[in-house]
Amino acid sequence: MIKKSLVFTMLAVVGLFWGSGLLQAQQQAPDTILYNGKIVTVNNHEVNANLGAIAQALAIREGKVLAVGTDADLRRLAGANTKSIDLKGRTVTPGFIVTHDHPQDWNSLNEKIIRKVIPSDDVHVERFLSVSPEEVLKQFPRVFDEAVQKATPTPGKWIRISLLYGKDFNYEWRNGINALIGRQINKQMLDLAAPNNPVQIRLGFTGSLFNQKAIDMTDAVYGAAMKNFLPEASREFYGYRYVEPAVVYTPAQLIEIYRLGLSWYTGYGQTLNGTALYSPMQIRAYRTLDRRKQLAMRFSWSWFWSFRNDFFEDPYFVEALVALEGLGSDYFWLDGMDPEHGGNCSKLTPISPEAEARKARACTNTQYSRQSVSRALYEYVKAGGRMSGNHMMGDDEIDLMLDTIEKASKDAGMTPDEIRAKRHISNHMTMYPRTDQIPRYKSMGMMTSGFDFALYDGMVRENTRDYGERGAVQSLPRKAMFEAGVMNNLENDRPIEYTDLTFFDIFYTALTRKDQNGTAYAPATAIDRQSMMKVATIFGAYAAKKESVLGSLEPGKWADLTVMDKDYLTVSIEELRKIHILMTMVGGKIEHMAPSAAREWGMQPVGAQVELGGLASQW
Repeated sequence: MIKKSLVFTMLAVVGLFWGSGLLQAQQQAPDTILYNGKIVTVNNHEVNANLGAIAQALAIREGKVLAVGTDADLRRLAGANTKSIDLKGRTVTPGFIVTHDHPQDWNSLNEKIIRKVIPSDDVHVERFLSVSPEEVLKQFPRVFDEAVQKATPTPGKWIRISLLYGKDFNYEWRNGINALIGRQINKQMLDLAAPNNPVQIRLGFTGSLFNQKAIDMTDAVYGAAMKNFLPEASREFYGYRYVEPAVVYTPAQLIEIYRLGLSWYTGYGQTLNGTALYSPMQIRAYRTLDRRKQLAMRFSWSWFWSFRNDFFEDPYFVEALVALEGLGSDYFWLDGMDPEHGGNCSKLTPISPEAEARKARACTNTQYSRQSVSRALYEYVKAGGRMSGNHMMGDDEIDLMLDTIEKASKDAGMTPDEIRAKRHISNHMTMYPRTDQIPRYKSMGMMTSGFDFALYDGMVRENTRDYGERGAVQSLPRKAMFEAGVMNNLENDRPIEYTDLTFFDIFYTALTRKDQNGTAYAPATAIDRQSMMKVATIFGAYAAKKESVLGSLEPGKWADLTVMDKDYLTVSIEELRKIHILMTMVGGKIEHMAPSAAREWGMQPVGAQVELGGLASQW
């Protein structure tokens, strides 16, 4: 009875506060009406677990939410051309907003996408292994030899072998396979076998091994620009993030890989992705897709070119970049800068000699102690710019980052309100913020995003190994952030597209704080599912500075939404992982529809997962 009363109360609230929306809607017929459902609006924007009004129906016109309310009120708005969809009680939420992820890095690990774009060995020789480290040792020589035989008749043809970590992103496989690189699988082996063909051995997360031919081709593409790179940054250059977009794939191939990649993620319910773009060709590819109106979701990007952080010593460059913030289209825009990648250094006390040694290595020559990094961040913030992302892992460098932002803001003469309006963001929350850092985030209006897969794939286990329970408590401290009134955002930051994992595995991990083996770390610090839904929706809209147009299902906002086959708010915690996304809309356009929903609603299934045989093709 309590649940029924709550629903009726929420419906009354909808009718009371959105009556003006209904009056306006009566002047024009909707394009689409979703009815007989559970519309979770998330129209409460506060830092709490209150999701706001829950309605029965939602009307869409010209890409925006026209009205939200009862079935009776909205169904009578239908015109001759209105598509009405009976949800049969299913749950609708705002689309998921990821403040930090790298689809541009993961798409090339998706065999189904690569096979679509490069269907034969005529252009590239692409091979994929998704087996245990022991099996990699057995199978790699045969797979590599076969690939070399295919490629060697054509000098210059790429050989690319991806070593994946299994359908469950097995972190033990990851550690074992990574340990093979430079030993059993090494550059000398690649050079001897294929001296005239570029070779990339791509690991299933980050990292690559290249032969000399691939390195020479990379030097030729980037040319004189490399001579100007900062010495301390240049060591990072020969990696997949720079070689794949500009050397391995042609511009046309890259554009199509990225197009399919964003479409793939709509199958998880995602409608906005935020990331740093590391390569010039990545910027060009997404900009091209935007101009062609082929982006399946919205995309906010951050400037990241740490090889030339000295650019920020030029006042004209800084002012020009700050002036570009927020500019772009409804689908693709610049949201700030990402100055550098921070490390794992922590002020916590290690609990063993081995942990002490690991800490000493992590705290030697930290990135944010480098003048080129702190100077870049200082100059950009002082000029009025926004730090829209920042790869940070340990709490020690957070102190340096916060100090730099505070000093730059003070030297610029900014008021506290002006500082808070920037909404600076740091990423990951792997082992930060400390309890004494959270008030600083609050006072500056800062946010942080966190990747809960750090719990799943063993990173928090390692923090606990080195720092005990304090290490676990300080890892992904979402609950402490909520209690302090600090918004925190969703990350994926793992290549789930080649696995059987979905966003609901991320949610499950956040709610249970369990790793892949079922061990829970500091479970008392977990948040509830209502809070996690706000993390994944409205808080992400604030991170994108787009809360007026997305992040919740309110009249006038873009119709970015998901339809689920189960009720996120009531299924058991174990059933949560089994929720499927039946439909994803971006701007009222269906970007993903599972086959079962398409059959029921008399429509065509769409989306890269469905078309290429991904998980959603079975739903």
